[in-house]
Amino acid sequence: MAQTSFFGDTLTVVYKTAETSPVTLTVGILKGVEIKTEWEHVELYGQDTVFREDVARKNVKVSVNAKFAKFHPNVIGKILGTENADQDIDGATSSGNTMAEITDSNTVPLFDIWGTVTGKNGEEYPVKVTNIYWENAPWTAPDGEYSQVDLTGYGDKMYTGYVTA
Repeated sequence: MAQTSFFGDTLTVVYKTAETSPVTLTVGILKGVEIKTEWEHVELYGQDTVFREDVARKNVKVSVNAKFAKFHPNVIGKILGTENADQDIDGATSSGNTMAEITDSNTVPLFDIWGTVTGKNGEEYPVKVTNIYWENAPWTAPDGEYSQVDLTGYGDKMYTGYVTA
């Protein structure tokens, strides 16, 4: 494949449940995603030279930063951990509403994400990160601007695909 430029335009966030069918969370306007695979490296140096003799990598983690401006609030609800159907924010019965709150548990909700950037010739370059835990559950109300969710977390594996011909 020749070099080309890519345009990032899609992202899907999936909440991993113990049930057989995971919950796909709607992400609308994507404002940017950065995925970085990071390893801890161990270097070997000897007494007879200043140059490195060998290097090994261990303890990989995949950092994910995702920003989006159009979304369903259930993304934040799943991160908080407990969702109470048919309740308002004060806990009163309210048909069709859901109150989300922090779960008093050390069980971490996990998510997968996948997205695609498209090349100028129509080729797709997909990426997927699994078992992400988010470090935050933001709620923003900026003055005179649209709210944006800015999630930061860590996954265990990253997968990507590309055209080789």
